[in-house]
Amino acid sequence: MPKGKGPKQDITGKRFGRLVAKEFKHFDENFSDCWLFHCDCGSKKVMPAARVKWGRVRSCGCLAAEHIESLNRQDITKKKFGRLTAISPTDKRDVSGSVIWECLCECGNTVFYSVNRLKQGRTKSCGCLYAESRTTCAENRPDAIEGTLLSILVASKEPRADNSSGHTGVCYDKRRGSWMAYIDFQKKRIYLGVFKEKEDAIRTRKEAEARLHDPIIQENCHKLSERGKEKWEFYNNDPFPEAE
Repeated sequence: MPKGKGPKQDITGKRFGRLVAKEFKHFDENFSDCWLFHCDCGSKKVMPAARVKWGRVRSCGCLAAEHIESLNRQDITKKKFGRLTAISPTDKRDVSGSVIWECLCECGNTVFYSVNRLKQGRTKSCGCLYAESRTTCAENRPDAIEGTLLSILVASKEPRADNSSGHTGVCYDKRRGSWMAYIDFQKKRIYLGVFKEKEDAIRTRKEAEARLHDPIIQENCHKLSERGKEKWEFYNNDPFPEAE
């Protein structure tokens, strides 16, 4: 920025919320003009003019502090916020200074959230509401069969990038110095055994897939997306029968 160049706009004496622009100070590293602002609370602060003019900043910080203090003075004992009932305040604070309250969820869990978070409606349960909504969404998916998502079964044919064995459901147990095999089915994890050789663990996992996963996929293949069918045929070298 050329030396001596003035601000983009003269806002001397203009008010923005609790702030009054007093004088231009400098340009910051983003070439934004920074001004000295006087706050109604008596504080002075240099800030980019754009942040103030666009309403992103309305005070030196005292406005937010007063809001938090106002919330902290409120007694929310026995008040409900979604599934949560406020029980009692603690002596702890969150990063913004808001009081942490002990809360009882309708499911019976006890959790701790700030009064600010509760008042804003950002939290409505201990987490059970989110878990239930995910379960409901999963159960209503077209590829959901007997508590299992077909697309997940098909996707398990392709190991994750961080898989050390090269096959889903097979991992190395450092403590035992051996390979462990397992399989997930109908919301349960079934452990298939521990093996000295990786090949034996992989073979056992494949046998379990053929016994548990493959029949339900083949029987309900019409509920898979085209991409799901393509992935299945690629990893199994076994095309689905043509629809009649």
